[in-house]
Amino acid sequence: MRKKFTFVILLLCITAFFSSTSFAQAKIAYVNMQQLVVSMPEARKAYDSLQQYQQELLKDGQALVAAYQARASEFDSTQEKLSPAIREVKMKELELAKNNIEEYRQKMEQQLSDREQKLTAPILARAKKAIADLAAEKGYVCVLDNSKDIVVTATCEDLMPAAKQKLGIK
Repeated sequence: MRKKFTFVILLLCITAFFSSTSFAQAKIAYVNMQQLVVSMPEARKAYDSLQQYQQELLKDGQALVAAYQARASEFDSTQEKLSPAIREVKMKELELAKNNIEEYRQKMEQQLSDREQKLTAPILARAKKAIADLAAEKGYVCVLDNSKDIVVTATCEDLMPAAKQKLGIK
């Protein structure tokens, strides 16, 4: 009986030892990726480039709207003088112009989205690489992005200062 009791105690001690050493090795850190990316100089350049591109696209869209408004104004002032057949043709032309404006707006949004993706992908990749390198250097098994409403505990280290330093951001 005593041998069984000693064996059980020894088994519990070994189990406790191995379980405590496996938990002690997991290091976790956090960083606010959104704040990190926004603070990168190339992000500001990308934002400025995107704003300029958007202004160019808006000019073209405004030209379409101005042409539509001119046609609509002309139609409003002359519709009583037009025959029903011509009035119907003019109304269809106005509807087509209105549809063209909506189609242009959709294409503009898609082009802006594509341009934003093209400009930000290398910036995000550079930031992620810096974070991954820091995690490997400091022995972290997990780095959380706290810009996405996650809970960060006091036992986690903030990698933002080290990441900014690694990226050359002041």
